[in-house]
Amino acid sequence: MRDPKRIQGIQELIEKLWEKDPDLRFMQLIYNIQSSISYSNDDLGKVVSEEQDGFERTGYDLFNLEDDILIQHLKNMVENNG
Repeated sequence: MRDPKRIQGIQELIEKLWEKDPDLRFMQLIYNIQSSISYSNDDLGKVVSEEQDGFERTGYDLFNLEDDILIQHLKNMVENNG
Protein backbone atom coordinates (compact mmCIF):
# COMPACT_ATOMS: atom_id res chain seq x y z
CA MET A 1 0.00 0.00 0.00
CA ARG A 2 1.18 3.48 -0.83
CA ASP A 3 1.87 5.88 2.01
CA PRO A 4 -1.21 8.10 2.46
CA LYS A 5 1.04 10.87 3.83
CA ARG A 6 2.26 11.50 0.29
CA ILE A 7 -1.11 13.12 -0.53
CA GLN A 8 -0.64 16.08 1.78
CA GLY A 9 2.96 16.50 0.63
CA ILE A 10 1.91 16.65 -3.02
CA GLN A 11 -0.87 19.10 -2.19
CA GLU A 12 1.53 21.39 -0.34
CA LEU A 13 4.01 21.40 -3.21
CA ILE A 14 1.29 22.18 -5.75
CA GLU A 15 0.01 24.94 -3.48
CA LYS A 16 3.49 26.50 -3.30
CA LEU A 17 3.80 26.43 -7.09
CA TRP A 18 0.35 27.88 -7.60
CA GLU A 19 0.99 30.68 -5.11
CA LYS A 20 3.95 31.75 -7.25
CA ASP A 21 1.58 32.30 -10.19
CA PRO A 22 -1.95 32.63 -8.78
CA ASP A 23 -3.30 33.96 -12.07
CA LEU A 24 -3.09 30.47 -13.55
CA ARG A 25 -6.20 28.35 -13.68
CA PHE A 26 -5.76 24.98 -11.94
CA MET A 27 -5.66 22.95 -15.15
CA GLN A 28 -3.09 25.33 -16.63
CA LEU A 29 -0.92 24.66 -13.60
CA ILE A 30 -1.34 20.90 -13.99
CA TYR A 31 -0.56 21.10 -17.71
CA ASN A 32 2.60 23.11 -16.96
CA ILE A 33 3.68 20.53 -14.38
CA GLN A 34 3.09 17.68 -16.84
CA SER A 35 4.98 19.51 -19.55
CA SER A 36 7.91 20.14 -17.22
CA ILE A 37 8.07 16.50 -16.10
CA SER A 38 7.93 15.29 -19.70
CA TYR A 39 10.61 17.73 -20.87
CA SER A 40 12.92 16.79 -18.00
CA ASN A 41 12.55 13.08 -18.75
CA ASP A 42 13.18 12.82 -22.50
CA ASP A 43 9.56 13.60 -23.48
CA LEU A 44 8.10 10.99 -21.15
CA GLY A 45 4.37 10.67 -21.80
CA LYS A 46 4.32 13.34 -24.51
CA VAL A 47 1.51 12.79 -27.01
CA VAL A 48 1.38 14.79 -30.25
CA SER A 49 -1.66 14.40 -32.45
CA GLU A 50 -1.77 14.85 -36.18
CA GLU A 51 -1.94 18.40 -37.41
CA GLN A 52 -5.43 19.84 -37.71
CA ASP A 53 -6.09 23.29 -39.10
CA GLY A 54 -2.34 23.92 -39.18
CA PHE A 55 -1.85 23.27 -35.45
CA GLU A 56 -0.24 20.35 -33.64
CA ARG A 57 -2.03 19.19 -30.53
CA THR A 58 0.30 18.29 -27.66
CA GLY A 59 -0.74 16.60 -24.45
CA TYR A 60 0.76 14.39 -21.78
CA ASP A 61 -0.13 10.90 -20.59
CA LEU A 62 1.57 10.47 -17.22
CA PHE A 63 -0.92 7.96 -15.85
CA ASN A 64 1.82 5.52 -14.83
CA LEU A 65 4.16 8.12 -13.31
CA GLU A 66 5.13 7.06 -9.80
CA ASP A 67 4.37 9.53 -7.02
CA ASP A 68 7.97 9.62 -5.79
CA ILE A 69 9.08 10.92 -9.20
CA LEU A 70 6.30 13.51 -9.14
CA ILE A 71 7.21 14.62 -5.62
CA GLN A 72 10.88 15.04 -6.47
CA HIS A 73 10.03 16.99 -9.61
CA LEU A 74 7.62 19.27 -7.73
CA LYS A 75 10.30 19.91 -5.10
CA ASN A 76 12.73 20.85 -7.85
CA MET A 77 10.17 23.18 -9.41
CA VAL A 78 9.50 24.88 -6.06
CA GLU A 79 13.22 25.29 -5.35
CA ASN A 80 13.86 26.66 -8.85
CA ASN A 81 10.95 29.12 -8.74
CA GLY A 82 8.64 27.10 -10.96
